[in-house]
Amino acid sequence: MNKLNLGLIGGGFAGQVHSIAFRMMKGFFGQKVKNVSLKVLVTQNESKGRKLAEKFGIDEWMGDWRKLMSKDNIHAVIIATPNYKHKDMVLEAVGKGKHVLCEKPFALNAQDAKEMYDAAENAGLKHGVNFNYRKTPAILLIKKWIDEGRLGKIFTFRSSYLQDWGTDKDGLLNWRFQKKYAGAGSLGDLGAHIIDMARFLVGEFSDIAGIASTRINKRPVGALDFGVSAEKNDKIMGDVDVDDICDVLFTFKNGAQGSLSSSRLAKGRKNHFEFEIYGTGGSIYFDWERRNEVLLYSQEKPNDQSGFSKVIVGATDHPYSDALWAIPGLGIGFAEPFSIQLFEFIDAIYNDKDFSPSFYDGWKNNQVLDAINVSIKERRFIAVL
Repeated sequence: MNKLNLGLIGGGFAGQVHSIAFRMMKGFFGQKVKNVSLKVLVTQNESKGRKLAEKFGIDEWMGDWRKLMSKDNIHAVIIATPNYKHKDMVLEAVGKGKHVLCEKPFALNAQDAKEMYDAAENAGLKHGVNFNYRKTPAILLIKKWIDEGRLGKIFTFRSSYLQDWGTDKDGLLNWRFQKKYAGAGSLGDLGAHIIDMARFLVGEFSDIAGIASTRINKRPVGALDFGVSAEKNDKIMGDVDVDDICDVLFTFKNGAQGSLSSSRLAKGRKNHFEFEIYGTGGSIYFDWERRNEVLLYSQEKPNDQSGFSKVIVGATDHPYSDALWAIPGLGIGFAEPFSIQLFEFIDAIYNDKDFSPSFYDGWKNNQVLDAINVSIKERRFIAVL
């Protein structure tokens, strides 16, 4: 394959980030992606879609995603839609022979996720799930240290992902607050990222126990758009049936243990995704709001230097330092990990490589989410399949 043409489904927040990331990727990776084009944008709203296509230099807008799947000149699709749409779109795409990069959480449940994974595998196509935080250079550096044994045997992983946009009680009952569209609340929206990070850095889950609560039980009914508030008058209220807050304890199959907390009601927290990892040889602390630095403790240091040391990410021997910014310490923003992930996905297509995180990772993530939901309902530890 010489030319590689992509189609993007979704013009909301995620779709726009993917559009920005595509343009950044072309700049960062240059000749390696010179024959890759983002050809088509699919959105429900024509006016918005045409404006976004023009803004991001996308050749064509259309309103019917099935029409996109039937285009022979589109080789891969990015699915950046609400969760409930993923299954039909993925199955249609792989049925038409297209590689797929899909937003997270991958599916509404593990059964659907397995069906989607099997379909892509049986079709011999490349597939991925947008667990974008994996591709943060600092995370890739942490992964390298762990694989090298710098932390020794890991025994604890603790993480939280906290935001506060859900504290607006006048915020509309958009799809993220409805189980039939989202599958879960803060657990699926934020906790899925923690689950993926734990699997990526530590290993597979074994047993799990969760508690969850919904603190704002009704919200004004409106469009499914994100981040829109209702007027104070004439509000029709609808029920919220997903969690606002979730806390989970778990063990890993390798003997480690851990915890996660997710919340969209954590006032003052904007995008606070942080984790700590403790092992027999050292420790890591990372806060994604300070994504260009890692706190590292190593027991190999002398006692008079005991404690965490701050590592500024971007040195010449750090992951992707040669492709991103030339001067260490300049740092990255939100979109660069999307660009790295998209580059790796395209590289996998061109060079017939495995891509990670794949639909397999999406399926395993959904298995953990399902186990947590069963645990919450039955108020006991549940074994992860």
